[in-house]
Amino acid sequence: MFKEWASHFDTPIGRCGLAWTEAGLTGVQLPEADAEQTVARITRHGAELMKEADVPPEIAEVIAALKAFLAGDPTGFDGQRLDMARHSAFERAAYDALRKVPWGQTVTYGDLASAIGRPGGAQAIGTAMGRNSWPVIVPCHRVLGANGWLGGFSAPGGTLTKKALLAREGVYPDGGQLKLFE
Repeated sequence: MFKEWASHFDTPIGRCGLAWTEAGLTGVQLPEADAEQTVARITRHGAELMKEADVPPEIAEVIAALKAFLAGDPTGFDGQRLDMARHSAFERAAYDALRKVPWGQTVTYGDLASAIGRPGGAQAIGTAMGRNSWPVIVPCHRVLGANGWLGGFSAPGGTLTKKALLAREGVYPDGGQLKLFE
């Protein structure tokens, strides 16, 4: 494994973080309950912390794109290099296929499994989405269950965060209605 760095920065939804090696991004951290938890999470694999002002230009571009995305601006991350060393071949295939699903579109767990040659592998896709190191960049929030079922979301805030990310893209799996007591 290469040397890893990390940085954290303010976004419209709170303090986020990025981690990377020379091979590419190793992680995206959405806001935790407080900034210290966000930093602890993004540096958990031993990444050296770097000030936002000191990050390399490629990382500064990703930070700017994440801020734009989280502000609701249509933003794509398809060209972003990812260091997938911590992920299995199956997960890599799922993440590569998912990155082709554009802003404002969704895919089902089953359809994503079929797209990578694993029909019947919807549950395995769900597990891979739960291990996704790059929420938003690998847009696991765009993966839904059959019939529009929201499914899970392992990032902070769970399915409420998933719904909020989808809403930024104009996607409302429940028709845009808030559930009672949500």
